[in-house]
Order: sequence, then structure tokens, then C-alpha cells
Amino acid sequence: MCRLFDEWSPQIKAYYEKNDLSFEKAKGMSQCWGRDDLVLQYYDENRSSGRGLLDESPMPVVLKITKVADGLRFEKTEYTQKYLA
Repeated sequence: MCRLFDEWSPQIKAYYEKNDLSFEKAKGMSQCWGRDDLVLQYYDENRSSGRGLLDESPMPVVLKITKVADGLRFEKTEYTQKYLA
């Protein structure tokens, strides 16, 4: 898990509970991050055929979390409910 996810866990968990999303599912998702942002992505383990990079396609962004002056901003995507509900 990335340092930002660990650091922001209390706020992320509170957001998930408020929006009926699964924090447990989020903990297992692929994560990409920068200095002030964190992106959760869905990885489908069943898609791989063992062909390495030939199998790779963009993973859907499930939730984007950005640090702003007054806390964290959460941006849902079309995949949020599908993979985190």
C-alpha cells in the first residue's frame, strides 16, 4: 500500500462509510499516486493470459483522491459503484 493511502486512511474510511462504499475492497486495489493525489484502479486478475505486456490495457480509474487546502477531495467515476459498492 502506498504511504498516502496509509496516511489518509481515516479520512478515506470515513468517506467510504458515508457513501456506502467498501473500504476493504479499496485497500486491495491498485494504486497510483503523486505528491498530492491518489488514484485507485481496478485490476481484473482473470484477464491475464500470461502474455505479459501484450495483455495490458488501461485499468479503470475507480476513485481519485486529491489533497486540497481544506482536506481531501474525492472524485467518483463511472466505475466507483461497480467496484467499491
